[in-house]
Amino acid sequence: MSPDTTSLEQGKMIIQAALDRGRLTLSEHEAKQLLAAYGIPVTDEVLLTDPDGLPEALSSFETTVVLKIDSPDILHKTEAGLVVLGCQTLDDARVSFGRIIDRARERYPEATINGVLVQEMVADCVAECIVGMKKDPQFGPTILFGLGGVFVEVLGDVALRIAPLTAAEADQMVREIKGYGLLAGARGRPKADIAAIADVLLKMSRLAMDLEPYLVEIDINPLMVLAEGRSAKAADALVLLEAPAG
Repeated sequence: MSPDTTSLEQGKMIIQAALDRGRLTLSEHEAKQLLAAYGIPVTDEVLLTDPDGLPEALSSFETTVVLKIDSPDILHKTEAGLVVLGCQTLDDARVSFGRIIDRARERYPEATINGVLVQEMVADCVAECIVGMKKDPQFGPTILFGLGGVFVEVLGDVALRIAPLTAAEADQMVREIKGYGLLAGARGRPKADIAAIADVLLKMSRLAMDLEPYLVEIDINPLMVLAEGRSAKAADALVLLEAPAG
């Protein structure tokens, strides 16, 4: 498959801007811009550098929101207490904004802080999944898929393929994990949008192949999967880079 010129150019611009600043990690907001350039759905969000923007930002969301730090230097935001879920009011958001910024500066004084992400909370999620890419020194980009939480962390229930993927391989990856029954509607659960997951895997494969010289690792965790026919959205993302040889 030939590269989509627009996606490739946008992806290179996002990555090169980070490399030009001496960075080998994208912030979450930058990582999602990269995913979106390749058609991978991401959560609706606004990056704010000042709490004065909160009233306008909150008015653009119909759901409660998530607030989280945006920094290329802070990779584990939840563990550091830099994510606040379920903000419903402007007062809640103002307090959370200030606490997130203060805590980030206290715990990571050397970190570059871009601001605070105000992000939709994805309602009616059927499953949380992980989609990833790691560049193997021998085989090149390798695509990973699994259910989130204990399925990956404890049971190691993942599917792996070397990129590039075909549509059939992407679909097979989803169906071969041990936890597939949870996606397929076992025990009366709503059936997840399996086609949307496979589409994300295909697009991740294309992104990895197009931008291989720049990429070390990509993690979408979680990919919030909705019911059949309702798509999926990347709620958080991590991208690790390297400067291309030569």
